[in-house]
Amino acid sequence: MRDLGKTAMTFAEQNVANSLEFAHKLVRAKDAREIVGLHSEFIRAQMEALSNQAEELGEAASRVAKDASR
Repeated sequence: MRDLGKTAMTFAEQNVANSLEFAHKLVRAKDAREIVGLHSEFIRAQMEALSNQAEELGEAASRVAKDASR
C-alpha cells in the first residue's frame, strides 16, 4: 500500500513539473500561434502521461489487493 502512495506522489510531482515547464514556455512564446502550438503539445503529452499513469496505478492497486487477499 505504501508503494501505491509513493507511486501516486511521484506522478503528482511529475505532473506539476510538466505544468511548470509548460508555463515557462508560454511566458517565452512570441505570438498566439506559438502559444496554440505549445498548448496542443502540452495537452497531447499530458493525456499520454495520464493514461500511462492510470494504467500503472491500476496495476499497482491490483497487486496490493491480490497481496492483501493472501
